[in-house]
Amino acid sequence: MIDIMSGMLLASAAPQEGGLMHTKQAGRYETVKELPKESNSFNQMFDYANVTGNVRATYMYNNLRVDDNSAFAIGGTFGFDTASYRGFNLHVKATTSQNINALNSDAASSKLAYDLFDENGESFTYLSHANLHYTNDILEMMAGRILIDTPYADSDDIRMAANTFEGLHVNSSLNEKVDIQGCYLTRWAGYDSGENQQEFKSLVDGGFGVAGASLNYKIDEENIASLWYYYVDDMSSIIYAEYAGHHYFTDEFHMEFGIQGSSIGELDDSSISGNVLGAMALLDYGPFFGGFSYNYGYIDEGKMITDGFGGGPYYTSLDEATIGAVSEAAMGQDVEAYRLGAGYDLESQNIVFEMVYGNLSSSDNRVNIDEFDVVVTYEIDDRWSVEGIFMKYTSKDPKEEFDRGLLRVDYHF
Repeated sequence: MIDIMSGMLLASAAPQEGGLMHTKQAGRYETVKELPKESNSFNQMFDYANVTGNVRATYMYNNLRVDDNSAFAIGGTFGFDTASYRGFNLHVKATTSQNINALNSDAASSKLAYDLFDENGESFTYLSHANLHYTNDILEMMAGRILIDTPYADSDDIRMAANTFEGLHVNSSLNEKVDIQGCYLTRWAGYDSGENQQEFKSLVDGGFGVAGASLNYKIDEENIASLWYYYVDDMSSIIYAEYAGHHYFTDEFHMEFGIQGSSIGELDDSSISGNVLGAMALLDYGPFFGGFSYNYGYIDEGKMITDGFGGGPYYTSLDEATIGAVSEAAMGQDVEAYRLGAGYDLESQNIVFEMVYGNLSSSDNRVNIDEFDVVVTYEIDDRWSVEGIFMKYTSKDPKEEFDRGLLRVDYHF
């Protein structure tokens, strides 16, 4: 998916390839500073403010075998960043998704796809970003309503509203090789947050939220090792480790690779407990690329694992299916997943075409899912981008099978 962030950017020392498969590569959780314009007074902070955001139009169609639904929405995220005064600046944005009634089925009918709207199929607008941002030579801090991307709490911008969180995030570069991150999150909104995606709601019912920290070590310009810890109150404690990088055989031929492991411990009888291992390799030769990824989850009896808050960190995640969802459907069973795919990156035209297949299953084969995705991304220029996805989802239970088509157009300003 295309990740557009403000105040915090996905970064990697290696060249940035496009497309879905390349989102699992070295440095995807590394942050770099995007320094705002400096001002000499509090008033100048607003005099020098920049208007930022994107206009988004999305169409989606779901073929549910026994029925179908569709939706078209136009909206986006609109706001401003002030200039910096003594290291501080403000970042404010609202996210909106508008139901164009003349182009959609009635909200009361089963023909409207609710993914783009609120739980009643209606338009929504809400304050998605509102934070105070502080930056100096070694520290970057955001407090308020923030957008972050970490292994178990991420934006997962796949519909009209990306996930944003209420809390605090700190990143500090100790030197050229080592940086640390910390976060404390209490509530979230966005597509993955559930019904009423426009409302900020508790990350965990009855708990204070999520506290997390990481240590990232850049071995060299191509290889990064990361260690993360999360304490999810009333749910789980999570240790996540990853080593990922690039290896160049020639200027034209290189490999991206990664290994990952999660240890998820249960808290307060939440039934979330298990361990996940994974590996991936992706070969790039000129404009062509292809690869394979694998995850295995060792699940305790009567328990399940989690994807966290967003799309999750696992290498085998697809447009729809994840091993966390499989684990929830087959509690107490080990889960296994693999994903393979190939693509073509027409760099001169900024077009990436991919075909991806994945299989996810439980050890008792109670759940067995096949998913096939075709993804096309087109970065027209610095402002315009287009993303098209066709997804075919098949299952042992024919009632769960469906196809989806989605087209998104963004204008960034």
